[in-house]
Amino acid sequence: MRSSFLIHIPNTLTILRICLAFYFPFAPPEYRLMLVGISLATEYFDGALSRWFKWSSQLGGLLDPIADKLFIFSVVFTIFFESNLTWWQLLLIGARDTIVFFGALYILFVEKNWKIFFNVHPRILGKVATVLQFILITDYLYFKMFHGWILFPTIIVSVISGADYLYLLFKRNFYRSE
Repeated sequence: MRSSFLIHIPNTLTILRICLAFYFPFAPPEYRLMLVGISLATEYFDGALSRWFKWSSQLGGLLDPIADKLFIFSVVFTIFFESNLTWWQLLLIGARDTIVFFGALYILFVEKNWKIFFNVHPRILGKVATVLQFILITDYLYFKMFHGWILFPTIIVSVISGADYLYLLFKRNFYRSE
């Protein structure tokens, strides 16, 4: 009984991140930095617990990247509407996430290949882009401004990571792991 409950912790953390994504735009500004911290913790622990205790599931494999994209989009769009972030910066920061999102739709609805969809491996550049996005978001929420030292590397890595995913999509090499 106890172990069957525990295996659901990673998916519960992922669902919490999805809820945080929908709440973030409506949260009082003084709580947003804390929400990013909670989201980052759920991002880390859902994956870590899945790997450490072998609590991974197909549902988790589907929900985790959705939760990541929803949270990043929610925060970046909220910041966009409340700051001086330009459209081109918004598009470039979210390049990887947008490409991965539309690539997933392509795999599901054009290729109609669920096997590939559930076996796309995360890429190291994608992970670096996510870390940089969280640093950028934290930087903005704390200082109420964008610093070039993190904005430009985030844009560059996001674009390169998006190009990497596009390369894999067109090469149909989704099973390649790092």
